[in-house]
Amino acid sequence: MMFKGLEIRPPKKSDSIKAYLDFISELIDENAFLLINKKPTMKEQKVWFKERLSNVKKGKEILLCVWDGERHAGNCSAKKEMWKNDQNVEIGLALRKEYRGKGLGEKLLREIIELARKKFKPKNIYLRVFDENKIAQNLYHKIGFREIARFPNWVLHDGKYQDAVYMLLVDKSRGVT
Repeated sequence: MMFKGLEIRPPKKSDSIKAYLDFISELIDENAFLLINKKPTMKEQKVWFKERLSNVKKGKEILLCVWDGERHAGNCSAKKEMWKNDQNVEIGLALRKEYRGKGLGEKLLREIIELARKKFKPKNIYLRVFDENKIAQNLYHKIGFREIARFPNWVLHDGKYQDAVYMLLVDKSRGVT
């Protein structure tokens, strides 16, 4: 699928691991609102990529990757939880700075939610977000996520503790997802 000249697709075995590494490294340099705070090595990135491909193949995860030519611009994932939680799906989104605020994040989230509903038929779709990441929270609210839990002073970001905010996708016609 395309969006404003960008290719959106699942990962391919032939994808450049270096492009993924450059992507996550840039977000870490930016001090973006991510849990990862240390640049992975090429070896660690290869392991991450191999795990993503395996999880996608096994039906445990859906991953949409955004490509601007040879440059990895972002990704959005839906991961099925395990064991007694396997009826729940966690969503994640990350975009390079220059691709934010253009409708791409909303497009990816809506697409991943639709795919997750079809593939996983989840009871709940949720995500976590840093309290100070108001731009992301506004997007999530627009799509239908609502705060259901807050873990005070939970995550250390930029030298201070922030609340971790858990948000649930609310479907007004069915109550929840």
